[in-house]
Amino acid sequence: MMNEPSDQMFETAGYRVHHWVGLGDGDITVLHREPFRFAWLGTQVVTFVFLICRPVESFSQMLDDYPALRKFAGEHKQTWLPFGFQCGYALLPIYMAQAFPEALIESTRSTYKKRWCVFHTPSLLNMSTGRVVTLDRPYFWGCLYRDYTRTTIHEVGNMVFRRKDAVNGQD
Repeated sequence: MMNEPSDQMFETAGYRVHHWVGLGDGDITVLHREPFRFAWLGTQVVTFVFLICRPVESFSQMLDDYPALRKFAGEHKQTWLPFGFQCGYALLPIYMAQAFPEALIESTRSTYKKRWCVFHTPSLLNMSTGRVVTLDRPYFWGCLYRDYTRTTIHEVGNMVFRRKDAVNGQD
């Protein structure tokens, strides 16, 4: 990925970093952590943030990536809790490009596909402006984890964008 943030920056923020040649996109940086909180009714949310440097034209293109993301999560989960029993996945792909179609931005803000024990929330990071677009429509399914997933997406997006500016000498 061009201007790829350093692994150390993400490790300092509490992530394990994986490099994955997946989805036909070359090297994808994957950030991984597995928080457990009693406020989540004693649930562990195995979180994977996928930094995907490619433009997408439609929400269905992002949904097409789901099976590969889900498989990666299943192969790299480290908790002893079995998936589905007080353990779910947050799959948070962030697609990075210089611009995105307005229809895709609107779909990203409003479309949520319910899945069993998986919170798949595709997001967009405009690398020209630093603007992060993610689901902002309230939904009942997974509402306990909504603040966590939104905060995670925005924090990672901001880290990536700040790092891009520093690499380009704008910091």
